[in-house]
Amino acid sequence: MFRSLEFFDMQRASFLVPAAIAVLLLLAGDASAQWPPYAAAEGTSQIERGPGFYFAIWKLLLLLIPLLLWARTTVWVAGDLEEFGPSIRQQPEVWNPVLVFTFLAAFVLVGLSIPIFLASYGLIVIAWAAPLIAYLSMRDGKVPEDRRVLTAAGMKRMVMSLVQGNKGPKVQTVAKQPWEMGPAVDLTAVGPLVGQNQSAMIEARQTPAYLSVKMLIADAILSRGEKIRLDYTAEAVTVRYMIDGVWHPATPNVHEKEPLTRALGDTMLVVMKRLAHLNPQDRRSQQKGKFQTGFQGMKLTTQIVTQGTPTGEAAMVTFVPILKTQRTLEELGMREKMRQQLKELMAQPQSLFVFCSLPGDGLTATWLASLKVADRLLKDFVTIENAHTGEPDLVENIEHNKFDPDQGETPLKLALKLKLRQPDIYLAPSIDSGDLLGTLCDQIEEESKSVIVSTRAREAVEALVRLLALKPDDPEKFISRVSGVLNQRLVRKLCVTCREAVPLTPEMAQRLRIPAGRVQNLYREKQPLPAGQEPPKGVPLICPDCKGIGYKGRTAIYELLVITDQLREVLRKKPQVEVLKQYAAKGGHPSLQEEGILLAAAGTTSLQELQRVLKPG
Repeated sequence: MFRSLEFFDMQRASFLVPAAIAVLLLLAGDASAQWPPYAAAEGTSQIERGPGFYFAIWKLLLLLIPLLLWARTTVWVAGDLEEFGPSIRQQPEVWNPVLVFTFLAAFVLVGLSIPIFLASYGLIVIAWAAPLIAYLSMRDGKVPEDRRVLTAAGMKRMVMSLVQGNKGPKVQTVAKQPWEMGPAVDLTAVGPLVGQNQSAMIEARQTPAYLSVKMLIADAILSRGEKIRLDYTAEAVTVRYMIDGVWHPATPNVHEKEPLTRALGDTMLVVMKRLAHLNPQDRRSQQKGKFQTGFQGMKLTTQIVTQGTPTGEAAMVTFVPILKTQRTLEELGMREKMRQQLKELMAQPQSLFVFCSLPGDGLTATWLASLKVADRLLKDFVTIENAHTGEPDLVENIEHNKFDPDQGETPLKLALKLKLRQPDIYLAPSIDSGDLLGTLCDQIEEESKSVIVSTRAREAVEALVRLLALKPDDPEKFISRVSGVLNQRLVRKLCVTCREAVPLTPEMAQRLRIPAGRVQNLYREKQPLPAGQEPPKGVPLICPDCKGIGYKGRTAIYELLVITDQLREVLRKKPQVEVLKQYAAKGGHPSLQEEGILLAAAGTTSLQELQRVLKPG
């Protein structure tokens, strides 16, 4: 009923307007023959009364204006939802009733019942404009820039559309090109040469599978996919999406009539290779490239890696959001007490602080968020970065310095060059050189500088062992100056819509070291129903929020290891991971497992997810 709202086109609205006028006439006066007699006090004159049925024509005309605008704009929104609804994930069944009945209720029940005309008229106008502006504000952030309404050009297009009686924003008479069809996905080549980019985009758009690539990418992003994995076998193509760090099989609709076949998949890969300036004919060698994707107001760097396999080819497509702002440590999941402790450790003079995590566990986000809370206004920060790692420059008042290994440059040469600048704090986002580590430790000892580095490690104590394994010239300088290590791991958050409570037994509470009576329930992801059993009435079989996965989004588990004199002695005598873990635990250091249990007790994640993420090996 509400998908098209055909009964609100102007032909049928012509019946609505006289009906509304009739209602106004009935409300404006009394159809009876005479007013009741006026009982005047003795000695006063009688007031002459007419037959009644009086109304103000100018008020009626004013009321017709929002009524006609409502009829026009409601049809416009209905048409707009038919065009953009699927791509912006908005349902006509939601917006159409909002726009229709909000105005009707205000017009009939509220506006006409208030005796003060200006007050009632203002409510009627607000009831028309507020839902319309809310819809336009939402949709403008998710459609291509040239189709937005809340701009000067967009308002002009909309007014012309309303004047001409068009449904929706389709005021252009020029037919869309084939590559413009489908979801509003903008694919752009981003090579260094403008001419080559334009040529690549023209070739890609002329390929029949261009629309299928747009449909695949839109489906992946709407499914919260971070990566797409395409595996080509001799006869088919299998698709998987990485969602919140876990691979899930996918069956995207990439064609109006056909399923995803090997032939269609081959042509789709040709499109992506052309956009990324790769060789479509090379199906054996490893190739790497990138292009840019625009969708629903987001811009993403889309990296593609292809590699020949015995049965065909494999392709990995990775979406990297182009961020303009950086999330805070609180938004990333760090507790307030730990945030304060981290800030103090990073501010210690003549010290070395270490960040670490496994690949893909959000180390870059934590690194940037931590630098945001550092004192960058009073101290001079400089970085030593590999030019090919693509570290984002999102933190102000930090000087980024990069070395290019392809040009024979090394991090050590760059560090020695920066030494002449006398900065206060050195930043090494990815340290893998013993010479560089030794040089930075020399700066701490001799020049009273501070150093912040990051590395890859499973645990905080493992990061210490790995850095010592780089064999800096004088390990003692590192051991005596390292102040702390922050390690992290990403876990999926339970979907709050469909998670299931599990009573916490006393035995389980004791095993998890949760104080008795503190927590009544833990939570787990929604479990599948037994075969043949239907869900309760009103409960969908598949959760609409998480699409049946049971988890939605991720948060970080942090462990902050403060280096004590006891740990320094262990580092000198027996730098082994298990030995360091034992001494850290004796000193009261909470492990990743203990920090994770706090999240499980709060209902943020499940024990099953903790076991998956924190399993050894």
